[in-house]
Amino acid sequence: MGNFNMKLWSVVINATTIDIDAYVNALFNAMTDIQIDSMKKMDHQWATMIEADVRLCDTERKLTGIEISTAHSSYSGWIRDLDNDLLISSFRQNAPILDPSQGRVIGEFSYISIQPGHVHAVTDHYATHPVYYWQGKNRQWVISNDLRMLLLFHHVPLNIRHESCFEFLTQSVMVGENELADGATFFAEIRKMPINSVLKINRTDGIFKLAPMNTSAASQYSKTLSYHENFQHAFRECFDTCVADRLKAGADGILLSGGIDSSTVLGASLALNESPPMFCANMSFRDADLAMSQDDKIVEALVHHCNLPHNIVYADDFLRLPAPDDPIAYVDGPEPSANPLAKEALASVFQHNNVSLIMTGEGGDIILGESMHQWILDSIRIHDGIGELHKYITENLRVRPFSLDYFRHILTSLSPYLGRRALIKEVSNDQRLPDYFGAVLHNSMSQQAKLQKIKIACSQAKYLGHDYIKTLLFPRATYFDSLNIYCTHSHPLLDPRMTAFMLSCPPHLNHDYKRLNLANPYATSKMLARKAYSDILPNFATDKQSKTSYALMARRMFYNSAKEMLRLTDRPMILDSWKFIDQAQFRRYLMAYIIATEDPNTQLGVEYHYLRGVIDLEAWLMKFTQERTSVIHYLKFSPLRTFVN
Repeated sequence: MGNFNMKLWSVVINATTIDIDAYVNALFNAMTDIQIDSMKKMDHQWATMIEADVRLCDTERKLTGIEISTAHSSYSGWIRDLDNDLLISSFRQNAPILDPSQGRVIGEFSYISIQPGHVHAVTDHYATHPVYYWQGKNRQWVISNDLRMLLLFHHVPLNIRHESCFEFLTQSVMVGENELADGATFFAEIRKMPINSVLKINRTDGIFKLAPMNTSAASQYSKTLSYHENFQHAFRECFDTCVADRLKAGADGILLSGGIDSSTVLGASLALNESPPMFCANMSFRDADLAMSQDDKIVEALVHHCNLPHNIVYADDFLRLPAPDDPIAYVDGPEPSANPLAKEALASVFQHNNVSLIMTGEGGDIILGESMHQWILDSIRIHDGIGELHKYITENLRVRPFSLDYFRHILTSLSPYLGRRALIKEVSNDQRLPDYFGAVLHNSMSQQAKLQKIKIACSQAKYLGHDYIKTLLFPRATYFDSLNIYCTHSHPLLDPRMTAFMLSCPPHLNHDYKRLNLANPYATSKMLARKAYSDILPNFATDKQSKTSYALMARRMFYNSAKEMLRLTDRPMILDSWKFIDQAQFRRYLMAYIIATEDPNTQLGVEYHYLRGVIDLEAWLMKFTQERTSVIHYLKFSPLRTFVN
C-alpha cells in the first residue's frame, strides 16, 4: 500500500516576517487535531512557501516545529512528462523535478513554483486538484491547493459573494451541478484557477497572467480507425494506458460501485496484473426499502470472484444531511456531494487500509454515452446507412414512419444545424423555479441558459453525440472540487487521452442500438466499456441491466433530517433577509415535502434539489457570515470519523 499523506501547499507573496510567522501559527492551530507528518517553510525573499504532509487521523506524534527547506517547488498528485516518459508522484514522495508549465505533460495535480523573477501555479486538464488564489493590496498574494489554508492568512477577507449564492440556488451548481462561472468562489475576493491553466505573477512589477497550458499532445487522438472491432481494441489499449499511469503513481484502491464504470476500472487493473491486489470499497444499505440504491450483492460477488480485499460501508445509521455540529471540510459553499457523511466514512475505510490513491469511475456516464441514445442519429446514418437509421427511428425509438416526428429525426441526422438546435432545446429546457424564489434568482437562471445555448451553437464537433458529451464535461461539476478533501481520488475515464479517444469514436458504437428498449436504455449503453474486459470480468458485472438510483437514499436522508431542517427555518433566515427566498412560503413547501417523504415510494423530482439547496446554503451562511474569529473555528482540520465498525 502507498503513503496516505495528503500534500498541502500555500505560497504567500510580499508578506512581512511578522505576517508569515502569524500564518504558520494559524496553520499549526488549524491542524492541531490531525497528524502533521511534516511541515516545511521555504523562504525566497519575496515569496514564502509552506508545504505540509498531513493525515486526517488523531495525532500520533506531535510535530515540534517547522522545517526550513531550500526547495522552490511543490505539487500534489501525479505528473507524467510525455516527451521523456517520466512520471512523478507525491504519493511516492518523488521530488518535484517536473515543471508542467515547461513541457508536454498530463496528470492529476496541483503545482506551484517560486522562481527568481516570478511565481507560477499550474492546474491539470480538469482541475482535479483545485488551486485558489487571492490578490491583495501592495502586490500581496496567497495561492494554495486548499481553500482553508488560504483563508487562514489573516489579511484575506471573508466577504461572501452574493452572486455565487443565487447561482448556486438556480442552475450552475444545484440543478445543473456546474461550477461557478469565471473561476468565482463563494468568497468575493478569492478566485479559483480554471482547468488546464498557468497563473504567472512577476516579481518586479506585480503583473500577473492567467493563460491556458499546452495540452495538445493529450487532447487529440492520432490513430485512424474504421471498423467497430478496431475501436473496441483501441478503447482497451487507451484505457489500459490511463490506468497504468495511475497504478505507477501509487493507486491502490478502487471506489467500486458495482456499475459499469468502476467495474471497467477494475477490469483494467486486473488486466495489468497489479500486485498486490486493489483494495475495493463500496457504500450500500441493509434496508430493503433502499434496494434500488445499492449494489452490495454485485460488489460482493465481484470482489470474491476476483479475490480482492474489500469493505462495504452500510450507511443506514448515518443516512442524514450534515448537522450544524458536524465538522466542515469543504468550505467553498455547501458540500456538493449527495451524501457527505458516506463520503467521509468511505475515506476512513481507505485510510484504515493505508490506501493512498483511489480510482473511481467518475465521468463514465458522460464519455461512455449512457444517455446519448437520442443523439446518435447522424452517427448511425453516416456509418450504417439510411436503412439502419430508418429501423432505429421506427422500431427502437417507436416513431411512426413518415410522420412529422419521423422527418424531424431524419433531418436532425442530416443537418448539424438542426441537430444542435434540438440539443439546445434539450439542455436549456428550463425547469420552473419554485414560487418561494425571489426575482433575482429567476434572472440568474435566464442568463446561464443563454451562455449554454451560445456554446453549443458555436460547436464544430463532427457528431451531435460529441456535442452532448462536451456539454456535460464543460463546465465541470463543482462536485469535483470536493472529492479530495478527505482522501485523493483519481479518474481514469476523465483522462484527456481517454476523452480524446471517445471524441474520435462514432457515438453509436457506445450503444447496441439495434436492441435499444426505451424503457431501459441503460441496458444497451456503454458497449465499448462492457466488452473491453469481458475476458477478465464475470458476465454479471459486464451485463448489468439496470442503473443504480440514489433517489431512495435522498428521500430517506431528507426525511431523517426533518427536525434539523424545520429548526433551521424557525429563526429568521439569512436568505430571506437577502430577498432570495420568501421564508414563510418556503417553510410551507418544506413541511409539505417532509410529510410526502413518509411514503417510501415518493418521487422527489427536481423540487428536492431546490429545497435541499436552500437548506444547505442557509446552514453554510449561518457559519460563514459570522465574525472572523468564529469562522476560523470552521476552518480547522478534523480527523476522519469512522461512523461504522
